[in-house]
Amino acid sequence: MRSQRPPNPLGHMLVGGLIAAGIWQLLVPLDSHSDPVAVFALGFLFLAGVLLFGLGILDLLRVLLLWAARRRAETPTGIFGEAAFADLRDCADNGMTDPEGVFLGALDGVPLFFNGKAHLLTVAPARQGKGTSVVIPNLLHYSGSVFVTDPKGELAAITARHRKQTFGHEVIFLNPWKLNGLPCDRYNPLQPLIDMAADPRRHHELGDAARAKAFMLEPEPEGGDKNRFFRDGARNILEAMQLHLATRGRPERCTLPELWRMIKDTNLLGLTLADMAQSDALDGVVAAYGSELLKQFEEGARQFEDFRNGASNALQVFRPGGPLADAVSSTDARFEDLKARPTTVYVMIPAERISDYGMWLALVSRHAINAVTTQRSNQRVLFLLDEFANMGKIAGFAEALTLLPGYGVRVWVIVQDLSHLAQVYGRDTANIILSQSEVKQFFAVQDFDLAQRLSRLLGERSIITRSYNLGQRADDEIGVSASERGVPLMLPPEIMTLPDDRQLLFVKAAPPVLAAKARYWDVAPWRDWADPNPMEGDHPRGGKPVFRLRYSGTRSKS
Repeated sequence: MRSQRPPNPLGHMLVGGLIAAGIWQLLVPLDSHSDPVAVFALGFLFLAGVLLFGLGILDLLRVLLLWAARRRAETPTGIFGEAAFADLRDCADNGMTDPEGVFLGALDGVPLFFNGKAHLLTVAPARQGKGTSVVIPNLLHYSGSVFVTDPKGELAAITARHRKQTFGHEVIFLNPWKLNGLPCDRYNPLQPLIDMAADPRRHHELGDAARAKAFMLEPEPEGGDKNRFFRDGARNILEAMQLHLATRGRPERCTLPELWRMIKDTNLLGLTLADMAQSDALDGVVAAYGSELLKQFEEGARQFEDFRNGASNALQVFRPGGPLADAVSSTDARFEDLKARPTTVYVMIPAERISDYGMWLALVSRHAINAVTTQRSNQRVLFLLDEFANMGKIAGFAEALTLLPGYGVRVWVIVQDLSHLAQVYGRDTANIILSQSEVKQFFAVQDFDLAQRLSRLLGERSIITRSYNLGQRADDEIGVSASERGVPLMLPPEIMTLPDDRQLLFVKAAPPVLAAKARYWDVAPWRDWADPNPMEGDHPRGGKPVFRLRYSGTRSKS
């Protein structure tokens, strides 16, 4: 097809209008005595001008209709998706500008927060700013009670003074390694059993509590059907011996180091089981345990020896003379205080010891969760669980997550990658943690599978694509067609190459947010409240703050 000259409506209207106007000026002076041929000729030319002007108008209408049709064709209908990042209006509509919440980041220089009741999840690799842009900012900003795991002890060194002096918190340091010269408060994980044994009205709770604690000490690993028989045997010993320690009338010796000593020493174990068989505690429950285990012990069953080894191995980190022995030998502070009054608990451990002693973090965290659910108050509590997957499995954690919001308790899980979380807790439990987290925060994504997952989570947007038909001859008309298709809001490579200061936020009911990270030294007055990092020295103070928060008492205003 030969190319056609496009219509020129304005030209037609201009020429036609000029002709008609000019001829009209000639026709007006004519009268009945004028030459009829001239009149006819001028009338014909006038009509031709009017016709040309009319054709120009028709051409103009045609062009306008074609333009409108093209605009409709080039505007996506959204049939394949309408995914888009949130703007400040979206964030405000979803309560993300309320400074009463925990801090998430910033959008267009405006700080973002979350003040919901549900849990949060942060996923980012090591050394990518989880401490400086997530944990420390919230310890400097959030005035409610906080329980925080603190590898290296940096969090306490930077924020404890502020939380005590500015927010008026009671500050508790569980610091067995005496990191950064900070004190060490002690907590005995068997203290709840001691309390129950001292109150006859609570004796009925002892059996379940001892069993639950046995599972905390020897949690069931993911895919743990293999050797479960031996783990159950070890738990039976742990349960029975805990009941004996709690009820024998010597509460000062009801400790995990003492439990390890009694199980590890074969001779002492035999004597203890004999004493248990004669006990009248708990209406004969302790005696029943003692008699059963004593029989197995005296028969020298190979299985019992395997059970005993499993029980002592579960307690190995609490052995007498070990770094945790004194820290669990008594109780200086109680986790119930988190609900009773503004309190901050730092659970501190050297980073290089997490692999060996992480189960202490898990045990203490589970005890704190149990403690706050027994209290009734309006005091909200935030658990900041850094290095969550590295501390080992917290028994019953998924079940607790579903109940905690009803007690005014939020858990902020912080991990390096989701695959490690699934490896420790199993895919089902990892999915429960994801589903219970109304805020999901990702930055510095380096894993392609995670990037693909996030790309799908972001959704698709509809776009219009053009295709061209050039014809077969040089002067053929070029054909253009438009079609609609869906494309990801962000492709996996785009997610993996986000700038270091950017993050993805998924907040329930809100569009995804491509937000900025904010380091605590970039925000006023946090930069002034923070103490120097004992590992790295004072934080940078150059330049103007990214934004400033105004605080009145213990409340903040942006």
